[in-house]
Amino acid sequence: MRILLVDADPKCRKDFKDLLESQGYKVVTSTDGLVALEQLTRKRKIKFHLVLTDTKMPCMSGPELAEDMKQRGIKIPVIGMSNREECREFYKHFWNKNELPEKLFALIKELTAKSP
Repeated sequence: MRILLVDADPKCRKDFKDLLESQGYKVVTSTDGLVALEQLTRKRKIKFHLVLTDTKMPCMSGPELAEDMKQRGIKIPVIGMSNREECREFYKHFWNKNELPEKLFALIKELTAKSP
């Protein structure tokens, strides 16, 4: 299963990539929503099963990415993440970075079990 991880902070990208890979996921990283959207729509695109995106980023935020994906008909589950609980309202699915990683893993399994 391949996850597109979107976070502007290089340390967070590395830490979350390592965490997800430790659970057996294949992870491709992106620096912001605009770059992620390019990765999702390029001609020879990689098949992603889920997008895990930070909320605040330059160029295109996580909520903007999720909305753009929806408008383009990209039907890949999106999990928004932040360490600020008030960001939960921007996403259908959300994980607070202060929560245990097991909550994130459970949410990933739940969402990808539903996806084709």
